[in-house]
Amino acid sequence: SKHSPVILAWFTHVLLGFLVGRTTMTQRAPGNSRPGGVLVERCSVLESSNCKGVCMRMCKIPTEKFFSENWGTPLHMSPNFETYQCQLSFGNVPPDPATDPTLPQGCLKQCPRAPIGEC
Repeated sequence: SKHSPVILAWFTHVLLGFLVGRTTMTQRAPGNSRPGGVLVERCSVLESSNCKGVCMRMCKIPTEKFFSENWGTPLHMSPNFETYQCQLSFGNVPPDPATDPTLPQGCLKQCPRAPIGEC
């Protein structure tokens, strides 16, 4: 349904805070005036791990897959590794992780696993 992104964004905003921190409702993506976005203002998972691999493998990819497969609505998550924000854009198809411009190459410099290159 065309209303699914808005409904899922609202429920996510209401129910996700305990896990990732404070959220606000937003547009789906910058320049896209349609509602259906949620901004995680400072993701506690990303901030506490400081690891791109944890973000991707434990949150971003499984969550995008869950909403697509179980709710029939695509979700693109755009983490910001400098501010620890994460934009959730319901109704937007995520790019392949290998070409996703929101994901930096290699380990984050503050990642505890960076010295061994396991990000």
